[in-house]
Amino acid sequence: MITITDNSNTHQLLPIKQFREQHNLPDSFGVAQFEPKDFTGMGAIDKAGSALNELHDALIDAVPETLIVPELFSTVDALRKLFRSGLYGINDDIGLKLEEVEFAVSGFADVLMAWAYALIQQRGKKADFSSVYQQWLIDSVRVSQHIYSYDHNGTTWQIQMVNYAYGRLGLRIEADTVTYVQDRVYACPAHGYMQTLLRDLSTSLQMSHQSAL
Repeated sequence: MITITDNSNTHQLLPIKQFREQHNLPDSFGVAQFEPKDFTGMGAIDKAGSALNELHDALIDAVPETLIVPELFSTVDALRKLFRSGLYGINDDIGLKLEEVEFAVSGFADVLMAWAYALIQQRGKKADFSSVYQQWLIDSVRVSQHIYSYDHNGTTWQIQMVNYAYGRLGLRIEADTVTYVQDRVYACPAHGYMQTLLRDLSTSLQMSHQSAL
């Protein structure tokens, strides 16, 4: 569960359906109403399933059997390079823009680097990948500066888009109080693949590091 800190207050994201029911809002209320997405020329992973699986396996196979501390960081960099070249190699089937490939590579490397530091801090004890991954997601959250006005029952709400590593996460809605709403209408189809890939790599890195202790 992603939480957001706003002016020292911590907010959990309320599902959009629940927020609509609480305020008697139409089904159209949400991210798509304020910032509809243009799907023209967008990449898609549905035709690259086997190629993505092969990239997953190649990355797992690239993890050495044992890893001492100094080798953790060089291994993460080697995995970054392999992921980058592999993603470019299959991008004809996906259709990502250059900046989208580089953004994916950067996020991939950031998570694995955070994981390497977590392994060192745990000194051989089992580290928790989900905590590292969730913190990375939380750190990637950004609230758009653009403000939309929405009139509801005589009150004007101020609404901002909430983005994170995988695109649009939901809305920040300020009325009498501030509410953060999660709306997955534009959920990134690559999120599940990337989370699984990073989780599996983290397991392999941890096993290799423990083997060297």
